[in-house]
Formats: sequence, C-alpha cells, structure tokens
Amino acid sequence: MYPKDFVAGLKTTVIDENISIYKDIFFNTPIETATDEYWKRALSLFKSLPIEQQDAFFEIVRQAMVDTTSNILGIIDGVSTIDGAHDEFSLTYGEDHKTLTGDLQSLFLAEKKGDGFIS
Repeated sequence: MYPKDFVAGLKTTVIDENISIYKDIFFNTPIETATDEYWKRALSLFKSLPIEQQDAFFEIVRQAMVDTTSNILGIIDGVSTIDGAHDEFSLTYGEDHKTLTGDLQSLFLAEKKGDGFIS
C-alpha cells in the first residue's frame, strides 16, 4: 500500500462510510426507540430541523470528520505535535514495514478537495 492509497482508503472508510451510517441512523431511527439519552437528544434536535438544515447538519458532521482525520495525520506526519510527546511518530504497513508517514495530511487534504468540503 502506498500513502495515496492509504488516504483514499481513509476517505472511503472513515468519512464516506461513516457519514452514510450517521445518515441512516438519523433518518431512520424513531426517537422513542433510542435508549441512550445522548441519542434521544441528538435525534430530537435533528428531526426538528427543516430539510435544508438537516443537509447542513451532515455537512458539519462531515467537516468535523475531515478535520479530525487531518489533525491525526498531521501528528503522524510530524507537522503537528501532542503535548508531552518528544519522539517522532511513524506509520508503517506490511511485513516489509513500508513507511507511509511524511505527507499523509497533505495527500488527505488534496483527496478531500474534490468533495468540496475543504477550501
């Protein structure tokens, strides 16, 4: 696997698939069937929104996913830091431990630009 394949896989698995799961939950779960108080409040809020605001809601959720994934990749790349971490992080893949670290955040953000969620 190459870094570009890795970030494309992240986009599909972390962003696209999860936003689809969230949409399914929010559109298809009746509030009265939710057992968790968090989900009851979240569903109640979502279902109170007009359809155009529901669309904006998912744009916000998607952007939060993009930002979080980007921040994590920045830490792995060494562009961002974690307080108290003094050594570099690295990400490897496969038996040969091919290094993926270095440009993951930039590749991910370039991958995301095509979706219109990154300016």
